[in-house]
This record gives sequence, C-alpha cells and structure tokens, in this order.
Amino acid sequence: MTKAINYYQAQKSFNKQKKRLSLRNFNISLIALIIVLSAFHLINISDLTAKGFILKDLKAQSNILSSEKMSYEERINGLQSYYTLNSRAENLEMIAINEIDYLNAPLAAVARK
Repeated sequence: MTKAINYYQAQKSFNKQKKRLSLRNFNISLIALIIVLSAFHLINISDLTAKGFILKDLKAQSNILSSEKMSYEERINGLQSYYTLNSRAENLEMIAINEIDYLNAPLAAVARK
C-alpha cells in the first residue's frame, strides 16, 4: 500500500507543479502582453504628437495664404473699380460718348446670285 500512497502523492505533487508552471507561463505571457501594448501605445502617442505639430504648421500656412489672398482680392477690386478705370480713360485722352447713331439698312435690298 505504501506504493499506492507514494504514487498518489507523486501524482498530486506533479499536478501542483504543473499548475505552478501553467500559472508561471500565464504571468510571463501577461507581462509580455503588457509590454507590447505599452510599446504600441507609446508609438501611437508619438505619432499623434508629430501629426499635431504638422497640423499646427499647416494651419499657420493656411492663415498666411488666406491673408495674402484677401490682400490680392482687395488689390484686384481696386484696380477694376469704376473710378480707377475712369481716371485711366481720362489719362488716355479718350472722348466720352453721349449719343449713338445707328445706320438703318433699307429692307428691300436683297442680294441674289
């Protein structure tokens, strides 16, 4: 009977050791998973920070281009205004047109071949 008891105790200690190994493997894999996820998180945060700085620079460039566009539009409107065109026409010494006379063609005239 001593063999049976010893065998049972050996089996029990083997199961206990197997559970420890299983728990140890679980803990190691859990720590590895935490490390990998932390690395991905840090990489993601770094990427988002870089994109934030790029976006800030692009917004600044957009504001500068918008202000330049407004100044060009103001300049175009100034150059195309009636008063500017009128003063340029006076500088060219052109004559203002008061009345327009049109020539009337006779209705009976028809060309035949």
